Amino acid sequence: MSEYQTADTNARLKLFALLAAQGVPAAEADDLVAALEAGAVAGAQCEVDGMAPASRGAVFADGWDEDVMAVSEALVGIADRDWSRRGGRSGPLNWPYISRT
Repeated sequence: MSEYQTADTNARLKLFALLAAQGVPAAEADDLVAALEAGAVAGAQCEVDGMAPASRGAVFADGWDEDVMAVSEALVGIADRDWSRRGGRSGPLNWPYISRT
């Protein structure tokens, strides 16, 4: 996992530098990155939702999907807290990508 974190940090630094070079204000660049992160969480959720092995049965599948949602909600909570600490409005773009049930 650490190689992904390193790649993420390097990509962030490059992206912020590129946006700054184009005159994008830091707050707007931060909003854009936060929206991309929200999309990544939503994409990951979509990938694993409904992927429970059919051979394990319906009860296992129901538990799987409930756990996927619990983890997704936890990640959204972390992202929302981070966003608030940076002075953002309530949830970046109201986190439109992730369904909250």
